[in-house]
Amino acid sequence: MRQGMGGWLLAIILSVLSSLVIGLSLVWLNIERMDMAYNLRRMQGELEDRQSLKAKLEVERDRLLSPYELGRKAVALGMRDARQGQIRRLGDGGL
Repeated sequence: MRQGMGGWLLAIILSVLSSLVIGLSLVWLNIERMDMAYNLRRMQGELEDRQSLKAKLEVERDRLLSPYELGRKAVALGMRDARQGQIRRLGDGGL
């Protein structure tokens, strides 16, 4: 009878220990999942911010490179159109 109880006691102890290990593993995995979700949300926000900034910079670049803006800047810097013969065009061979 004594030996039969020892087997049951060992089985119960092993069962409790394995349940504890499984429970702690589940808690740890849940914490990791939440951490990943937080990082993913943060990175998605960062991506949206960068995409928004890129769009704003493209609009600004297009505005600065517009013929009207370039002409205004050229007048402010004292530039004018080139006279006949001032511009030389090179062939595809270079110099």
